[in-house]
Amino acid sequence: MSKFQAVLILFALTLLSECGAVKDVLKPEASALQGMEGLVQNCYASDSIRNILIKKAEAILTYDKERYEVNVSLYSERDSIIYLSAVSSGYEILRASVKQDSIKVIDRMNKIVYSAPLHRKFGYQYPVNFNDLQNLVASFYLCDDLQLGSDDQQNTILFDFDENYIKKRISLNRVDLNMNIFEFYHKKTDRYLMGERMEDAFKIYSNFMITEIEIVARGGERTINREIKIKMEVNPRKYTFTELR
Repeated sequence: MSKFQAVLILFALTLLSECGAVKDVLKPEASALQGMEGLVQNCYASDSIRNILIKKAEAILTYDKERYEVNVSLYSERDSIIYLSAVSSGYEILRASVKQDSIKVIDRMNKIVYSAPLHRKFGYQYPVNFNDLQNLVASFYLCDDLQLGSDDQQNTILFDFDENYIKKRISLNRVDLNMNIFEFYHKKTDRYLMGERMEDAFKIYSNFMITEIEIVARGGERTINREIKIKMEVNPRKYTFTELR
């Protein structure tokens, strides 16, 4: 998989609808409470959300002294699938889906379909799994793990998902409940995926899939409970299929 393809996957899977730059359509009514009480109230309001769609998001990707501009649409069905489409200059260059145990990528430019397991059979695991990536799509996914959250009563709500050798933290602003920081770091492999709020954008940096990269994402429109048809099939006579391990 080329560096460019891997960067797009990483960006789209960590695009945050809670970064403060996304325009909401059909969003549940905001909580009047703050901290954990406000989050619990929002969880009740979000209980009927089955899926979320973010479209027209913009990003600037920088690595190896190269700069790319892309528009991304991201779709997530709760506990099922995360799907994306990346467009550059009006042409779809990438389509990908992530399920609980696998990743599939369609490289339209080079006519290649990649597939890979998300969970490794041997060696150290990646610093993130499907649930981690889903939690970064929207904070209401954290409602399933409220017992892991702690409220400092001042600025933040901190979620601790630490595993063996892996530090996993997500921090929310306790006033508006938007995501401020996330950190996923593997102590044995030094692989990481991290992000932080920057005014109207969100900065993401990682060496999870490739060498160190930096991404600044902003904008986009979010709608909920709008089902879309996910198509990951291609003409097998026109594409090459590659399985990665």
